[in-house]
Amino acid sequence: MRVILADDHSVVRYGMRAVIESNDMGRVVGEAESVEGLIRVLRETPCDVVVADLSMPSSSECDGLVLVERLRRLFPGIPVVVLTEIRNHGVVNMLIARGVAGIVDKSGSLHDLVLALRAVSRDQRFISPEIRSLLRDAEIPDSQLGRDVELTRSEFEVVRLYANDGLTISEIAKRLNRSPKTVSKHKRSAQHKLGLLTNQQLISFYRGNASVA
Repeated sequence: MRVILADDHSVVRYGMRAVIESNDMGRVVGEAESVEGLIRVLRETPCDVVVADLSMPSSSECDGLVLVERLRRLFPGIPVVVLTEIRNHGVVNMLIARGVAGIVDKSGSLHDLVLALRAVSRDQRFISPEIRSLLRDAEIPDSQLGRDVELTRSEFEVVRLYANDGLTISEIAKRLNRSPKTVSKHKRSAQHKLGLLTNQQLISFYRGNASVA
């Protein structure tokens, strides 16, 4: 199996390469430390699977879900295994919806990478135990995995005004001619659907993935 590794930390790439090669899971044929570097390597180097950090530097602010969407669009035949420290079920579910072949918890065991590559070789999906536990805690049944998150028009409008325009709940209520209580309800509902616990998570998520609606 020909593997391309993408992570902005060289020590992480070194560790992944060592684990892959010591477990006879294939050979690393290319490495990248940024989104642009990964795209360039993929265009120049044939491979069977990509292992990419979900939070790499990018000059075009291509990150997270946007990165996965870009890889799936440009290289639809290449399975993508993502490395992540994300701890919200909404984003994990959207990764599954976008067709990732594996989700490996960066804070877990490196052996999970071996299991993920083994699953890919069998045309199966791998999700680290820690992330599966997160989905169970969120009470997301297997039948719902991979279904994209859908916000109502009102929820998305409130999120956009809050996260993108920087308006307060009171300002949004005035702009939309609704009560602050209703606006707060839409915001809480959107955060619950997306698995985002804090206001900062909501802002960061929106700016990294403005296509949640």
